[in-house]
Amino acid sequence: MSTPDAPSGLAGFDRQDWIDLLSSLAAGIGVSFGLLVLLMRTVLEPQLVDESVRRINRNVRLVEEVLTRIPVAELPDGVVVRSELAGPENKAQRLSDFDREVSDELSRREGLVREIRRDRPPLEDPWGGYWIQLRLPDQPSRLWLYQPERLSSLSVWYLPILRSLALLLGTGTGIVVFLRRQVEVPFRRVMQAIPDTSLPPLALLPEQGVAPLRTLTLRINRLLERLNGVADDRRGLLRGLAHDLGGPQARLMLQAEILQESLEGAPRQVVDSMLEELRQLAAITAQLGVLADQELPADSHEPISLDDFCKRLVASYPANERLVLAVPRLFLFIDLVGLERSLCNLIDNALEYGRPPVTLSALRQGSSLRILVEDRGDGLRSPTLLTMPTGSRADDRQRQHHQGLGLLLVDRFCRSQGGRLLLRRCEAGGLRAEMLLQPTPTNPLFQNL
Repeated sequence: MSTPDAPSGLAGFDRQDWIDLLSSLAAGIGVSFGLLVLLMRTVLEPQLVDESVRRINRNVRLVEEVLTRIPVAELPDGVVVRSELAGPENKAQRLSDFDREVSDELSRREGLVREIRRDRPPLEDPWGGYWIQLRLPDQPSRLWLYQPERLSSLSVWYLPILRSLALLLGTGTGIVVFLRRQVEVPFRRVMQAIPDTSLPPLALLPEQGVAPLRTLTLRINRLLERLNGVADDRRGLLRGLAHDLGGPQARLMLQAEILQESLEGAPRQVVDSMLEELRQLAAITAQLGVLADQELPADSHEPISLDDFCKRLVASYPANERLVLAVPRLFLFIDLVGLERSLCNLIDNALEYGRPPVTLSALRQGSSLRILVEDRGDGLRSPTLLTMPTGSRADDRQRQHHQGLGLLLVDRFCRSQGGRLLLRRCEAGGLRAEMLLQPTPTNPLFQNL
């Protein structure tokens, strides 16, 4: 997936960054509320059960004692006693685990065995409560005492406070996790990956984290690629100078040696001096060649970003050539010269023997990479093109011109990268050349960023 050149959206975040942030917040809040539930079950719930049991036992025994002396109508305000339950509590319903625990503790610890029913909507009290059956020896009908679930002043407030603290803690935890995963860790990796040398090839930086950090590393990587390209151009220039100077120097030395054999006296001494100067020039030329070879990396594989490399390659063709680029952003560690030569051979072959547009695409499949060059028509293509060559002859111009030596070089490059070259005809009549590249014991192919 390509990385945008500049971040967009609020705070420079892109859509994926906001998804990661919201996911981190949701996970943090979920974990916090999970811890709250665990805290309730292990620490707070026993306290709630204990306080509920004590208040129910005290109130039930007190009301039952009072009702032995006065009638229900003379009970003080705030004490709700009814002979019948008109609401949904009139039918016994299954109690919750908490309610059953309260009932069991009343029976086990206080010796108070009473039928308990949960207050159902519409609630008698906004906080809810219980209807507890009373037992009076001289009362023929059943009476029910309403016990609100309001606890002590401290208990009334700590549950909302805990929920608010869990929400705040979860939000803060989610933000911290997001910043660590998407900012701190990627930034630390970038700092560790920054080259501490100016000698090429310079390794590329990991493009991870939030959109602004990815944009920064993208621009740094393109700068590093340009520096690597400058180093390649400098090596090529040195090798070209050494090669261009070597030919004339060799011819001059040969002619001077022939002239030396036919001269005597002072003229011969002049020629001897010329030969000595030519040998010094040859030594300097050799040093240029050695300098170019010294700048070559010990391993010919170099780090590249495939999309930028293919953009530069396509830009080197004339503007009237219809080339379509569909290459994702992948980081490779590969023989750059061999890859460029192979792709140029396949593109030249598609332009000459097929019909435009020519599509250059790539697809990663696990640890393997497929690079495809595909044209769209029945051009003047030789019927032997789909047969991979097994050798080449210097005097066979047709085989050298993309059909023989060119495809052979591409196939050799693919095999050096643990893969092979596949040629197939497309349904539309064109040709699809597929370079299958795989990791080898000495080269993992994909750069671990």
